[in-house]
Amino acid sequence: MELSEQSRRYWEYEYDVASKYMIPLLEQWGARFEGGSMIDVGCGEGGGVCAMHDRGLRCSGFDIEGPRVELARALQGNRPIRWAVGNLYTNDLPFSGEEFDLVVLHDVFEHLEQKQVVLEKLKKYMKRGGLLMITFPPYFSAYGAHQQLLSAYWPKVPFFHLVPFALKGILPRLKGESPYVVQEIQKLGRLKMGMRKFEGIIHRGGMSIVGKQAYLIGPNHIRFGLKPIPAGPIADIPLLREVACTGVAYLLSSDS
Repeated sequence: MELSEQSRRYWEYEYDVASKYMIPLLEQWGARFEGGSMIDVGCGEGGGVCAMHDRGLRCSGFDIEGPRVELARALQGNRPIRWAVGNLYTNDLPFSGEEFDLVVLHDVFEHLEQKQVVLEKLKKYMKRGGLLMITFPPYFSAYGAHQQLLSAYWPKVPFFHLVPFALKGILPRLKGESPYVVQEIQKLGRLKMGMRKFEGIIHRGGMSIVGKQAYLIGPNHIRFGLKPIPAGPIADIPLLREVACTGVAYLLSSDS
């Protein structure tokens, strides 16, 4: 398939986020690489999966969007990575019955409706002693509704999504916006995936936090020319962390 320059740049961005930030975090937290296996759920164009492969993991990935999976196949080079199209809400998941040392959801969990149900499905991918890495932007942070994806300039201002009636009254009236983007922003506003809410979900799901890293400027912002800044002790201050931290990564283990 013909690859656009935009697709290549996005793949490189995914690769850089994984290689420069996610993998060092995993190493810091004691995750196994050489000879281990991983699956990326919501793999996008596959740049992050390729970075994991280059670090020594046997890799698989799937995404709900077929064209993105095709791009992942086109951009993987000679790496022996397995790809599939799949939907977490269905029972016939890709690679069903297989178990992995590491399961990754990079900026996917905040979009999911049935979080507790999905968490149980993810646990089935984990080997005994396996790990689950989940990253997301806390909803109450500056761009927690992904409003940076809008075409219009002024709704991209920080915390636009927290303005009263912004998502129900203002957003639907914007001209020329992608209906998909508008619907996703509104869905994020309904789900409101903050750090406290997330930690409650994973504890109810029988999982423990192995590692946590929050950022004032998250790794995803490198595509805007910004350098990530860890949140330090702010990550443990209730309420303030929800507003100040634009990205967070958790490493989880299963209690069962």
